[in-house]
Amino acid sequence: MARRFCTAFILLLLGLSAVTAFGQNVPGIPLIPDDDLDSLSAVLTVNPQEVNLGTLAPGEEAKGTFYLQNAGSGSPEWFAEGPERWKLSDGRNLSGLIGQTPVPLRIHLVYVREVGTSKNRSCSLILRLEGGGEATVFRREVPVGDLREEIRFNYYGGTISGFFNVRLVEMASVPFLEVEPRRMDFGTIRPGEQITKRILLKNRGREPLKWRVGVAGTRGMPASAPPPVGRYVSFRHETAVTGPYTLTGQIREDLELTGTWTEEGGYPSGQGEQNTLRYRFTGTGIRLYFWKSPDGGPFSVFIDEQFIDIIDGFAERRERVEVLIADALTDGPHLFGIVNGGGKVTLEGVHLFGKPIQKGPRGWITVFPDSGSTTRETDYINIALNTRQLLPGIYGGHVFLTSNGGEADVQVFLDVAVETQPRFIDVHRYLAGFDYLYTTNPQAEATRIQVKGYRHTGIAFRLFAPGTPGTTEFFRWFNPLKGDHFYSYDPKGGKPLPGYLFEGSIGNIGTSRLTGTRELYRWFNPTTNGHFYTTEQGGEGITKKGYRFDGIAGFVR
Repeated sequence: MARRFCTAFILLLLGLSAVTAFGQNVPGIPLIPDDDLDSLSAVLTVNPQEVNLGTLAPGEEAKGTFYLQNAGSGSPEWFAEGPERWKLSDGRNLSGLIGQTPVPLRIHLVYVREVGTSKNRSCSLILRLEGGGEATVFRREVPVGDLREEIRFNYYGGTISGFFNVRLVEMASVPFLEVEPRRMDFGTIRPGEQITKRILLKNRGREPLKWRVGVAGTRGMPASAPPPVGRYVSFRHETAVTGPYTLTGQIREDLELTGTWTEEGGYPSGQGEQNTLRYRFTGTGIRLYFWKSPDGGPFSVFIDEQFIDIIDGFAERRERVEVLIADALTDGPHLFGIVNGGGKVTLEGVHLFGKPIQKGPRGWITVFPDSGSTTRETDYINIALNTRQLLPGIYGGHVFLTSNGGEADVQVFLDVAVETQPRFIDVHRYLAGFDYLYTTNPQAEATRIQVKGYRHTGIAFRLFAPGTPGTTEFFRWFNPLKGDHFYSYDPKGGKPLPGYLFEGSIGNIGTSRLTGTRELYRWFNPTTNGHFYTTEQGGEGITKKGYRFDGIAGFVR
């Protein structure tokens, strides 16, 4: 009996201690305010868990982004701790609140210079972190080689880590030529047009790199090579940006992505089992270009919904690889699919087989400048294609670089479309406050965009060029009091628009379903009186901001 009484008494004391600890600031036990109890149900997630910053040499820099999101309840406060052994320059860590909307934490790594002797050389680095409306800077010297560092995110529910890795290299003593990209997709254009893109030329050596560039087979260049077999299609944005990957240009017609995809050097990079890719093509085969990495994993590939193989995306170091997916398909339309197995996958593009590749006439490819000297810096070389003498079809060629630091061959691809093919116009989406501005000519509206503080959020959809059969004009109105734009193919707006000023047409839209088109959904927020337009049936999560479905505005590409 005495033993049972003692046990009960001890349990009672422990219970009272627990109650006291929860209600008072008892030493050793954190005090949680009543209004923060909901944060205990928070679950902080980091995507991706590892960011690859590539290879850096002295004087170069790289950027990446983590996205923080609360998968639980509440809006807990978080703060980030920089990597261990890094010196904090301003004595503060980043912090902020995290909810259901992903919050970016941006990484900016600068390789300032080499330090030490040739036998004992190290790298002087600056790391800048930006998040929660704040920024902080760290410094450290590390040995040359592979570097992997941890950033810890702390909150009431615990701690979660994100990692970044980078390869740090010395500047070679002799000049060394590096060219990016080695394959160039100029897309599809109409006969008679001219298009220009550029390649990057870097010198990885300390001594000056003297180089020349020209079309293969021209004076001073290696003999002309036959056109590459099959057409190359790049998944890269022309302007690489940090943030979510958004489909733009011609690729939007054939490529579908699900899950969370971010940009890595302009290319789509996904991590997680919910990430999938579907690409429609016509031909007899397809080859995939992608990067293996230390955080890569297996992913499955499909042709026409049939399983083909599992590809391993893991490698000790980041490396570009190519894999033949299929080469004996029936000539016609096919569907290529990827299902990620959980690791990271970064996609460069695909090579398509089927249509014959033609060699254009002399002078259809030009380059400028055609020579130069580069010392520890980056130069840009412009490649221009002139289609005035080209018939419809697929063309391929080579641009060759020679230097005292090596040679490089850049493959060039172009699809010249039939003149009668419908023309499409990219529609840019801008946001200022609650007002979404859609325009096909940002240059003409540059002053308005700048004065009103509009922020570019990507390409929303594509309209048809004026005169396209089966389409009509898509008109725009603006209400200065409500700060809202409205769009309709009805010249009167389809409903009363008091206070709205007519601003004309921004392009042509389909009033019924045409081949290859999709619905343009209109959403309305009764609180802000704002309108939102998207081709995504779910509204891109706009319902969380108080928007409700307001009908179909037309059919777009």
